Amino acid sequence: MNEIKVSVTQLATFLSRTGSISSGSYGGVSGIEGTRLHSRIFSDLRNQYGDDLTTEYYLTGTYSSDLVDLSVSGRADVVIRDEDASYTHIIEIKSFNSSKNTYEKLVRPEHEAQLALYGALYLMSEPGEDSVMITLRYVSITTLEYYEHTETLSRKEALSIYNEHCSEYAKFSEKLIFYQDSMMASVAKMEFPYQSIRPGQAQLMKQTLRSLSSKEALFALAPTGTGKTISTLYPAVKGLLKGRYDKIFYLTAKTATRQVASKALNDMRAKGLIIRSIVLASKESMCPLMRKCDSKYCKLADKYYSRLRPALEEALTYDEITPEIVLKIASEHYICPHEFSLDIMNYCTVVVGDYNHAFDPRVSLVRAFGEEADTRNVLLIDEAHNMVDRAREMYSASFPYSKVKEMMKVFKGKDKRTESFLELLNDYFRNCENGLSGNYSSFEVNEGVDKRNVLLTNGFEGMRQMPKNFYANLWKCIRLLSPLLDDLKPGKLRDTAMDFFFEARFFLTVFEMYYNDSYITSISREGDDTVIKLLCLDSSEMINKQLEDKMAAVFFSATLAPYEYYRNVLIGKNRGYCRSLELPSPFPPENLDILIDPSVSTAYKNRRDTLGLLVKKIMNEISNRRGNYMIFFPSFEYLNLVCDVLEKEFSKIEDSINRKLIRQHPNMNNEEKAEFLSMFSEQYKGCLLGAGVLGGHFGEGIDLVGDRLSGVIVVGVGIPKITPEREILKNYYDEKFGDGFAFAYRFPGWEKVLQAVGRVIRTENDTGFALLIDDRLERPEYISLYPENWRV
Repeated sequence: MNEIKVSVTQLATFLSRTGSISSGSYGGVSGIEGTRLHSRIFSDLRNQYGDDLTTEYYLTGTYSSDLVDLSVSGRADVVIRDEDASYTHIIEIKSFNSSKNTYEKLVRPEHEAQLALYGALYLMSEPGEDSVMITLRYVSITTLEYYEHTETLSRKEALSIYNEHCSEYAKFSEKLIFYQDSMMASVAKMEFPYQSIRPGQAQLMKQTLRSLSSKEALFALAPTGTGKTISTLYPAVKGLLKGRYDKIFYLTAKTATRQVASKALNDMRAKGLIIRSIVLASKESMCPLMRKCDSKYCKLADKYYSRLRPALEEALTYDEITPEIVLKIASEHYICPHEFSLDIMNYCTVVVGDYNHAFDPRVSLVRAFGEEADTRNVLLIDEAHNMVDRAREMYSASFPYSKVKEMMKVFKGKDKRTESFLELLNDYFRNCENGLSGNYSSFEVNEGVDKRNVLLTNGFEGMRQMPKNFYANLWKCIRLLSPLLDDLKPGKLRDTAMDFFFEARFFLTVFEMYYNDSYITSISREGDDTVIKLLCLDSSEMINKQLEDKMAAVFFSATLAPYEYYRNVLIGKNRGYCRSLELPSPFPPENLDILIDPSVSTAYKNRRDTLGLLVKKIMNEISNRRGNYMIFFPSFEYLNLVCDVLEKEFSKIEDSINRKLIRQHPNMNNEEKAEFLSMFSEQYKGCLLGAGVLGGHFGEGIDLVGDRLSGVIVVGVGIPKITPEREILKNYYDEKFGDGFAFAYRFPGWEKVLQAVGRVIRTENDTGFALLIDDRLERPEYISLYPENWRV
């Protein structure tokens, strides 16, 4: 027999959930408000029923079919056992934020089923009782009014509902069990899918399996050519046999890397592996109508749950589920493809997606990573050096003045109380704009902050305190707006109000749940707009909370050094569950010549003075070469300054070599990027020099094998541009670790240099050179960062 664990909520949802994707009428406005509401509801219940009640009452039960033993469990909100009156009363509470005001309009079949299942589990645990009172109560988060229905559920009725739900779920589970058994048998037999194991691969696979089986976080520096994707996915799949986890998430920042993961899975399938996987795409690419998931907006959300089951059964006939397959099936069944992909994900063993899917509080998959998720996950985090800035962005929030202006414009005359708080928000932003223009602190005016605690520069203002007055007005505004949303007709008014609501909702969530000493509040100009931001400087506490004692993770990249830096900024200092692994390059070191020229200062203040010397150095290196080369600069301004002179120098040379210089420019679209790279599709007849910026599209993540790229020149050490935000980050890490410059500037810059150098050698047959030009490269703090495999 196979035991399947299922929650009461899952069971009720599986069979009884029908209807449409809602706009969010159910649930709280914010985390803090939800806590207040929870406390108030239970306080009211105690006033109504006395102290003889139990909250979060744990209930369990079982159900057996021919192949499956279901283990059902859940926590009923309230159970009242009156010994004198010899009755038991179970109350299930749902909150809502719409303006609906009757039980009949609020009730949903899955809520009724959930309550009845709690009743059944209770009666199964108490054989001496023949019936139980059950109440489904809906509580308004804005007025605390409640609408409820109470009935008596007999043992016969309860067991009928329970058996019906369990029987249907067991039938569905039997199909999953058959697939699971086939998968595990294939995993046991599967061999490594390639003819040979490269140097370093065996060690990476061994350490990956160890960490995934032990809930560790492994930081693996694996140079280009190691075969990082297969070296993490293969042991992760093999590790399923240990039974320590059920689902593998392969997370990456780029679509191209997801394709590499899909290829690795298919290579294993070619060796006999049976495994179901899905590639998650962005909501923007999966939503054909680009609308909110709300039946009032979108016909694909209308009756979504009523059409879901047959679509899901069709999807589960595939092993490899791509975005194209999801779109095809969703179109046939007329349902939302984005939501459909997330429902399919529940039944996939491997999920290939973005970092956001696990970590971003706005995007993360609650069904996989939320507190109620039962699935045991492991994470494989590719190109993990990208996680540093991405994680800070995930836990930051911003609110622009333009949203207040647009809301005031379309909402005029709709609700006086909501409009009064919009006016307060408008006044707050006006003070912000006046402060930025007049070079005085608007935080002093708006928040009463001592101006000595404010950083004020041109077009920027920042402080290490919460904007409590802004929060209070925004919170009150959406608290009043929330119950009005469902009654707004589709159109510009509703679109604007919903957009305002969700942006505000996320801002409040970050304020309430995450804002701590690692945050600053800023006001800045962005084009014609003024924006208030809650900027996360250090996301390590949030990521650590996601991982520690919960799931294993392997962070891997070719540039994940120094280890202490990445551990500190991603997970934090002194984490006992972290380990590191540094592998040597699998390629012969003599294949890559590393040339260091410390005779030129590329610091911003010296660039014009050293321009002639720099151009001379570059010309000396490439003037007699043929083939394809790239040169990387720390900024577009510097790139254009040098390239303008280089082009003039090219025109002066009188020889037979055809020289061509092409440049990256800001905001290139996909066609322009493809055109740039097409120039490197084969070896150029003369000398091709492609100029790009460090950390840009061509500085990492591109494979130019063999003669497609013979060398790179890196100008500078990649130091990020000095901004108020970056200086605040430096000060923060000065306080925390004592070397803020390294954390804010040196390490992030060096990562870009390593990525650029990594473009040269992509296979064991590649040869080439990397010339690094900067006077700082002979300083001890940079020499200590040189990889061991460099032959300088």
